[in-house]
Amino acid sequence: MQTGLEFLTALKQGEVDASPMAHTLPMVLIEASEGKVVYRVTPNKSHLNVQGGVHGGFCATALDTSTGGAAHSVLGSNTGYGTIDLNVKMIRPMQIDTAYYAHGELINAGRNIITTEGKIVDDQGKIYAFASATFMIIRR
Repeated sequence: MQTGLEFLTALKQGEVDASPMAHTLPMVLIEASEGKVVYRVTPNKSHLNVQGGVHGGFCATALDTSTGGAAHSVLGSNTGYGTIDLNVKMIRPMQIDTAYYAHGELINAGRNIITTEGKIVDDQGKIYAFASATFMIIRR
C-alpha cells in the first residue's frame, strides 16, 4: 500500500488515473509535497450558472480537492480520509477558459482529525476563493 504522498506523486506523474470528478471539473495535480498540493483548474462553459457566471460549486469542488489533497499527503499507508466540514468563501468571479491554481495546505494533523486551508488564485496570485476544511482520518 502507498502512503498518501506516494499516491499523489503517482497521480501527478500520470501513473494513477485521475478520478472521474477530475473530468467533470478539469483539474490537474501539478505539485505535491508533505502538507501541500497545487491543482491547475480551468472552468469552461459547462461550469456556468444560469446567470452566466462560473458556478460556486466549481470553487467548492476545486477547494475540496485541494484541501483534501493536503490532508491526503500526510497520511500513512492503509489510511483514508473523509471531508466533515468545508467552509468556502468566493470573493471575485472566475472566468471561463482561464487557468487558476487551487492550493491546499496543512494546518494541523491530529490523531483523528486533519485541518487544512486552501485558496484559488490566478497567475498573478490574486485570490478568487478560499476555504478551510476538516477531515476525519479513516483507518482501514
